[in-house]
Amino acid sequence: MPGLEERIGKLDKRQVLIWRAMTPAQRLEIAFQAYQFALEIVRVAERRRHPDLSPEGLAWQVTRRIQSDPNLGR
Repeated sequence: MPGLEERIGKLDKRQVLIWRAMTPAQRLEIAFQAYQFALEIVRVAERRRHPDLSPEGLAWQVTRRIQSDPNLGR
């Protein structure tokens, strides 16, 4: 894939072997955990930026950031 190495860096052959040994369900679980971690980071950052937001407002702000759409839900 053109530009892949440039975007993600050089692949570690050991890591590739580990990923290949995993079941699709295991790889999906890791991807889900990474996504949940990213959501939590964004949630904490948005709560710090907007401490007075309601829970619903915070949820929308997180959604806007994750989707890269500042007008989403407005």
